[in-house]
Amino acid sequence: MRMKFCVVSAICLVVSGCASAHYNNVIPGELNGKVRVEWMEPDRFLFTPNEDEPLTFVRHNGTEIRPGLMYTDGGSIPRPLWVLKNYSPWGFGPAFIVHDWLFVMQDCQLPGADQWTIEEVAMVMSEVMKSMMESPKFDYGNKSTVYLMYRAVQSKPAQIAWSDHDCEAPPGPAADDWRPTRTFEVSFGE
Repeated sequence: MRMKFCVVSAICLVVSGCASAHYNNVIPGELNGKVRVEWMEPDRFLFTPNEDEPLTFVRHNGTEIRPGLMYTDGGSIPRPLWVLKNYSPWGFGPAFIVHDWLFVMQDCQLPGADQWTIEEVAMVMSEVMKSMMESPKFDYGNKSTVYLMYRAVQSKPAQIAWSDHDCEAPPGPAADDWRPTRTFEVSFGE
């Protein structure tokens, strides 16, 4: 029992040190706009850009990411982790939407997709998360959450999803089957 405690403690110290180093290296950007998701069925939502205030993340280097119409599940966090604080599939909703959009760009081979690598997408998600965490109005997450999600985006399952090019185009506005049951909208920025 004592040995297990020592091993777990050592792992926690390593993760904590890596998490702090990673967080300190992440440069936040600017997050603005509204997040609008429409419930389609359990764990399946349609992100619809707000026409007046679209969700936009501007990286420290000036690169602008503006997600388009797409299906999302929020954060692809394994269900058993949902019970832990800071691991909700919607706790970092804007970061997950930006991340999902970069995956959709890759899967559907949209213009600009070739400028992204999975490592860069992991960093972008960290940047959005840190930008959110540094807002005085946002009281959620910690350095370890940012780091573990950064590592998860580079995991083997994420790499497979990145390279499978399984493009699921969202429905067009004229489609009869796309009407949501519930709509949620949250604003960021000014």
